[in-house]
Amino acid sequence: MRRLALLFLAASLVGCVTTQTMPLAPNVVRIDTKAGGWLYAGKAVPATMTAAAKETLARGYSHFKLSAPEMGQGSEVAGVTGVGGRGWASASVDRVHVESSAATVTMFHADEPGAKDAFDAAQTLAQYQGQAN
Repeated sequence: MRRLALLFLAASLVGCVTTQTMPLAPNVVRIDTKAGGWLYAGKAVPATMTAAAKETLARGYSHFKLSAPEMGQGSEVAGVTGVGGRGWASASVDRVHVESSAATVTMFHADEPGAKDAFDAAQTLAQYQGQAN
C-alpha cells in the first residue's frame, strides 16, 4: 500500500512546462503553453508572457499586445498503477494536473502607434522570467 501511495504522489508531482511558438506573420506569432504536474501549477501564464517577450525582442521589436487569449486547466492520465496478489488484482488510474495558456502576439517598434498601451517586452521579461521556471 505504501508503494502505491508513493507512485501516486510521484505521478502527481512530475511534470514540465512546454511552450510552442508558431509564426503567423513577420510581427505576429501564436504561443501555446502547457504546464503539467502540481509543481508547475500557476506556471502557464508566466511562461506564455516570458515567451512573448523573448520572441518580441528576438525579432527586433520592443512592445507587444496579446489577442485571443485562452486559459484552461484540468487533468490528464499520467499512467496506471496496478497491484496484485494471489487470486486478486487492483489497478488505479493516476492523473496529473494540467494548465494551459495561449495567445496571439502582435509585436511593435516603440515608435509605432500600436506600441501605445502595449506591454514593454524588456519589462515583461524582467517581471515574469523567474516565475516561468
